[in-house]
Amino acid sequence: MLKPRLAASAVLLCCSAPLGAQSLNDPLLDDLQLPTVLSATRLKQSPAEVPGSMTVIDRQLIRGSGARDVPELMRLVPGMMVGYSAGNLANVNYHGTNISEARRMQVLVDGRSVYRPGLATVDWTDIPLAIEDIERIEVFRGPNTAAYGANALMGVINIISTRPELSQGTRVKVTRGTRGVSDLYASQGFTFGSSQARISLIGKEDDGFDHVQDGSDYRDGRRLSALNLLGNTDLSPTQALSWQLGAKEGTNQQSNDYSVMAEPTDDSYLFDRLMYEQGFPSSDVTARDYFVQLNWKNDLSPAHRLEIKTYAQHMERLSQWRACDSPVVFSPELRQLYLAGNVYARRFNYILRNRRGYWADPAFYSDWLVNQDGLPPELLPLVDGLVAQHAAARDSAPACFNLNENLRETRYEAEVQNTIQVNDALRTVFGLNLRYDQAKSKTFFNGKVENSVGQLFGNLEYRLGERWLLHAGAMAEQDRLSDFSFSPRLAAHYFVAPSHSLRAVYSEAVRSPDMYENNAYWTYYPSGLSGAGTTGDTYYALAQGPGDLEQEQMRSYELGYNGHFHDLGLAIDVKAFYDEIDNMISQPLQVVNFEPDNSSSTRFTGIETQADWRLTAQDRLRVTYAYVDFFASNELDQRLTPRNSGSLAWLRNWAGSVESSIIYYGADALNERRFERLDGRLAKRFSLGSTSELELALNWQFRLDDEALTWGENLYDDRSHVYLSAELDF
Repeated sequence: MLKPRLAASAVLLCCSAPLGAQSLNDPLLDDLQLPTVLSATRLKQSPAEVPGSMTVIDRQLIRGSGARDVPELMRLVPGMMVGYSAGNLANVNYHGTNISEARRMQVLVDGRSVYRPGLATVDWTDIPLAIEDIERIEVFRGPNTAAYGANALMGVINIISTRPELSQGTRVKVTRGTRGVSDLYASQGFTFGSSQARISLIGKEDDGFDHVQDGSDYRDGRRLSALNLLGNTDLSPTQALSWQLGAKEGTNQQSNDYSVMAEPTDDSYLFDRLMYEQGFPSSDVTARDYFVQLNWKNDLSPAHRLEIKTYAQHMERLSQWRACDSPVVFSPELRQLYLAGNVYARRFNYILRNRRGYWADPAFYSDWLVNQDGLPPELLPLVDGLVAQHAAARDSAPACFNLNENLRETRYEAEVQNTIQVNDALRTVFGLNLRYDQAKSKTFFNGKVENSVGQLFGNLEYRLGERWLLHAGAMAEQDRLSDFSFSPRLAAHYFVAPSHSLRAVYSEAVRSPDMYENNAYWTYYPSGLSGAGTTGDTYYALAQGPGDLEQEQMRSYELGYNGHFHDLGLAIDVKAFYDEIDNMISQPLQVVNFEPDNSSSTRFTGIETQADWRLTAQDRLRVTYAYVDFFASNELDQRLTPRNSGSLAWLRNWAGSVESSIIYYGADALNERRFERLDGRLAKRFSLGSTSELELALNWQFRLDDEALTWGENLYDDRSHVYLSAELDF
């Protein structure tokens, strides 16, 4: 039903209203009274001037969605795919690709990258920023390495906080609901000297998914506490300093990457009986994040601004547990078999887990290993010996030991940016960025891996008469681990009218392999060994990064239209695209199956549209739709790319300070599973005096399909999800 619904909606809403970004007072902004966006080229631009496709999720949409997390807001972005590995592990990918990782999109919070340097992903749960403090989210849909460097391969999400001068006073919000939802938010705005600031305290908790396919409880809940302090200080009439610091601590219920070699199958053996009792021990992740950020701006003249930005951030993901297994996992012979080919160790796992099936028969597994998997025949006695080692251990207790997957990541970054309005026709922004990244883990890296990156960037905009706007931008980047790259972008706009433009864009972009893909030295270092005796003390599996992975490369072609109909309160953006990515790294990255290379490729062709209609002073209608036709050489990159996806929203302000919204989300195949959901919100504000207000809000989500969410084990007991919030401002 998805495609007809969205197609009908697109016909009804063929135009859209302002994209929601608010006009800011800035000497470099033209007199054109249009919404402006900041994240496309680092220049403030109207949507019709952007060399690409932009979506802005403004404060009204954020409130109307009732979303508790940023990933849920991304469903409002055409072509953006939101999947879940677990209740606390969201993956946001533009146009899809790998369901388990989100490696190809830069995510910024007030200009600070939260893209993790070690594992090339974003921990959406662990960003220390409350959704109540977000003013808007600007999403550049398409490659933007030219402005933000490698890792902005498929897009940029810039989350922008509400300025502290707009949130003075006290604000308290409590949210409770089904699925264990228990949130608390409190903020206080204050002024001192020439500074205005806001401090926010955040608490968030829920149970994640309810159960897995066999009906047992799914341990994927989360709990977090965070603090965020944001301030602006006026140093002089032309100089201002923005400063921000934050900290977050929490626990995410997650499984670890350790897989038991010999699962219990027969409780008549002491080994199996004790393994049954051991079960699957908890290995929940303790997450801690800290950051401090400074941003200095100096308006040297009405046409010239100099900015310096710097920040430091540290992330910790700590996971420790006690495991029990067959003593053969510490056998030098099993390490020898693994080094001959990790597939042979996986097949040995089959032998131990299928003691009464085909794989228990030496004749069967010998023939399979040699003739199907290519095991050198001279290594067969090694396999037989390992089977005998385990059989001899089944009358004794298993080997038990302490393991961890602790990881600490640190980043320091400094940037200088110069923005100049040369004349009425020409303006430019250019600058220098230096970054240092470090990842420390005995388990993943056998110590630490360091990287340094230097960037030179520039964007130029030239008006050729009243009809044409030309754009050129480029990023030159030197990455110590990935060498040099150069990413250009060229665009031309033809203005049919002052706020209506046709655009053509060509971009090249790259993504650098992360430390995990390229520099891993992943094995487990057990401690506290007890139980069955072992012939060695080193875990058999070793996942070693190749060290010579090349950068992924993307070429993108786009034709589009952006129009703003002022009299009707309508705006529309349409994009037709062809994107090709080569040298992709798509292989699974598991300790027992770690073979990343640059052999994969993907092609995307399609069309996207977003429409926003301020129908009346009280009503707002919004529709998005994306059709994506794709080819992926690796089947893992086919999982999160539905051909049809989109959203439809109606927001209304009623008399008596009542607000309502209803939003439909749909995608025809997220990891081969249909997704359709209807969200509603009803809120009422009560005046408690001249300066105090109370808002009560009911939020409701209802799944229109009966599918699991992304993965087969992601199941809820009920299609409906309800949560209530009470917010007091005084």
